[in-house]
Amino acid sequence: MCLACAGAAIAQEASKGDLDKRVETLRAELGPPSDSLTEDRPEFLRRLLLASLERRRDVQGAIKDVARLGAAPITVPVPDGVLALDDLRRELQRLDADIAGNTRRRAILVEERAALATQLADRVARLRTLTETGADAQSRTIAALEAQLNESATAETDLMLRLLDVQQSLARRQRDAYAARLRETSTRTLPASARDAATIDARLGARGDALRQRMSAAAKARERTRADWLAIASTATPLQAEAAKERIANADIDLELAREALTNLATEQLAWQFALRFYRDHDAAALIEARRNGPVLLARLQRRHDFLQAFRDQILARSGALGNELAQAPGAPDAADKHALRDVFDARLQMVDRAIFDERQLGQLIDRLRTDFDARAGQTDWRERVRIGWAIVRDGIARAWNFELFSVDQTIEVEGRKTVVPRGVTVGKVIKAPLLLVLGIWLATISTGWAERWLHRRRHVDEGRARLMRRWALAILIAACVLASLAIAGIPFAAFAFIGGAVAIGIGFGMQSLFKNLISGVLVLVERPFRLGDVIEVGGLQGTVVDIDLRTSVVRDGDGAETLIPNSVLMEENVKNVTFRTRRHRQSLAVVVDGDSDPRAVADAMRAAASRHGQLADDPEPVVLLEDFADNGLRFALHYWIDLVPAVDRRRIASDLRLMVLGAFEDAGIRLAPPPRTVA
Repeated sequence: MCLACAGAAIAQEASKGDLDKRVETLRAELGPPSDSLTEDRPEFLRRLLLASLERRRDVQGAIKDVARLGAAPITVPVPDGVLALDDLRRELQRLDADIAGNTRRRAILVEERAALATQLADRVARLRTLTETGADAQSRTIAALEAQLNESATAETDLMLRLLDVQQSLARRQRDAYAARLRETSTRTLPASARDAATIDARLGARGDALRQRMSAAAKARERTRADWLAIASTATPLQAEAAKERIANADIDLELAREALTNLATEQLAWQFALRFYRDHDAAALIEARRNGPVLLARLQRRHDFLQAFRDQILARSGALGNELAQAPGAPDAADKHALRDVFDARLQMVDRAIFDERQLGQLIDRLRTDFDARAGQTDWRERVRIGWAIVRDGIARAWNFELFSVDQTIEVEGRKTVVPRGVTVGKVIKAPLLLVLGIWLATISTGWAERWLHRRRHVDEGRARLMRRWALAILIAACVLASLAIAGIPFAAFAFIGGAVAIGIGFGMQSLFKNLISGVLVLVERPFRLGDVIEVGGLQGTVVDIDLRTSVVRDGDGAETLIPNSVLMEENVKNVTFRTRRHRQSLAVVVDGDSDPRAVADAMRAAASRHGQLADDPEPVVLLEDFADNGLRFALHYWIDLVPAVDRRRIASDLRLMVLGAFEDAGIRLAPPPRTVA
């Protein structure tokens, strides 16, 4: 029998209804079914031929059904909202996928048909050889049945090609109808009604409830499976133990996939929020955000899809290995356990397939919305284009503001577990931190200045103490502002870890003296060994304290020069505080008069001059003492007390007293002693 003749016979049988007759004849000839592949080989081949003929008949029926559908007019509903429009786009995507899949299947079937045709020619040639050589009847019967079976498989492939062609034709007609409807819709703007928003919320809410119920069921299944495993753990075989553990793993995987599906549901909700903002609220920023976030979401979905696909391949490999073991030893004692284990892997495979389908559906939705956004953006008027342009500018500024310069790892402790979390330092944070710091320092300066005036005027706190308290409070507030500005700006302190070593070295060496003086300044504030306005003597320098700073104190001497003395020096060296407990200080004025002068007259004249001076203290009163018998006369000393306040100049008082004593001496006829004689 030649190949052309076989094809003609097939076509003739199909046209005359001989296919049904052959099916009934073979069904009547066959006996009870048998699973053996070696015994009664002709009967086994007849059963395979019967199955092939029945499939051909079923495919012919499918061709008629598809042709009937193709003859009917295709009606595509007119979308009345963005949700119905998305349904049309989703159907168009499905049709595109069907057309592409049918194209690939047809190419595979064409190759398979060519291989079957070559095999059929070999079968026919072998049958002719057996007939010409006079082989036994059994061999000729088997060869004839194999040729018929190959011939039927070839015809079945031809019918499958016809079915694919009919299906492809119908899919193309439907695709053209949907594409035409979408082209018509693209000329007008569809509203995003409240009903669309409610429908979207209802769909997403129902899916979310279903996923949460699935997670609850998975958690319960895990507990139940674990309890079953603990009950049989002591008596279970290795395969039974593995199956039990894999069932527990299935529950964990189902729980994780449901959690991932909830994340995808939140992503889908976000995508619809962008769509509603753009369609209903005409928010140009939604278009920009969708364009920016769309590729990121699609990349994440692609990574997740690749992971699930690799996981699926791994499951198929393990399930296939079990299948090979069962095929090689179907009657093994552990065959039932292997079947149970493979069923576990098959259930896992279904979970992963469902997750892959969900990931694909979400990716297609995002792609559809992005395409529609771009199409809508191209149809807007100039006002909308201006809004979109301004939104692009704002988005560019925001992206530059949020540009990440570098990231640091920060350790977060939750319930005793430490987790390393990367924290980014952006341009905005770097700009925000100094601005917040400047604002904080400005507010701290104003508030501490007001507090200093309030303490001095209202609470009558000493001016020096109030000033020192203000400076320390300002230093503390500045440090707090630095930390707060970093925290508010979102810059982790770990970002400055790289300068920790340098700071430590600086503190240990270069800043040792600074911290020493700062600590001394704290002690000055607490102990108050001297205050502003006190007259002190330190290291041969005598003057008035005019300022007490964090690191140094300022002393003004009699010449008006100001000297900065480190606080550590004031705490370590001997400091004489002339006005520590009282500002009343004793002064002395010495004079030498002629030896012939009346001592009492001298004392009375000096006391009278002191009493006439208005800036001397009355208590204790001035005292005149004869201190010594000098070689050239008598040495008298006037001891008096003055209050060392800023308005009093002790040198001027001493000068005035000398002038007044000279006048008193002149009135009393008292002469000063001549200078002492020098011995040559």
